[in-house]
Amino acid sequence: MSDAIAADGQDSAPASSPLGRMLGLNEEEVGALGAIFAEAARAMGIDGGPIFERLKAGQSLGRALGMPKGTGDLLYARAHRWFSVGRIDKAEPLFRALCILDEGSANHWVGYGVCLRLRGSLNEADLAFQTAAKLRADWAVPHFHALELAVHRGDWERAAQHLALYDERVTADTADAIKAEAARLRTAIEVHRGADRS
Repeated sequence: MSDAIAADGQDSAPASSPLGRMLGLNEEEVGALGAIFAEAARAMGIDGGPIFERLKAGQSLGRALGMPKGTGDLLYARAHRWFSVGRIDKAEPLFRALCILDEGSANHWVGYGVCLRLRGSLNEADLAFQTAAKLRADWAVPHFHALELAVHRGDWERAAQHLALYDERVTADTADAIKAEAARLRTAIEVHRGADRS
């Protein structure tokens, strides 16, 4: 939603709350969203008012719900373990839950994106990698995965863009397996560019 429209047809100012700014809502719309949230929570026997106030203040859903400290780490470890044994079907819902409960973690978005990529949801995977790159602007890993995805799609221009972004961010701490695969993808891009010039 771009600009909110007041009842008199005039543009109204965006909300001052972090949630309102994030969603592009004005104060009246944030209030309406809060009322709907509270009503839905009440139907489940939950007092949603305090939860919504924490969301409105910019807290993650997990914090707003009062999830015990360490819950996210436990879910991440479980998701990573399922992924490492090839059970993407078990890992993906955990990564998705982590993205909802603690949307500010680039690691969660990369894990979710890789799961989406492996099951063929390429547009959604691309969006997850973009989100991770925005959350952690100095990290090479989201650009590596976006690079791999672009090569898979045959989008060589976009692959070259992500390779350049990866190159700007790669560090000594970047996993050797990622560096090796990035080198292989670099070669594929160069071969394709050479073929285009012929």
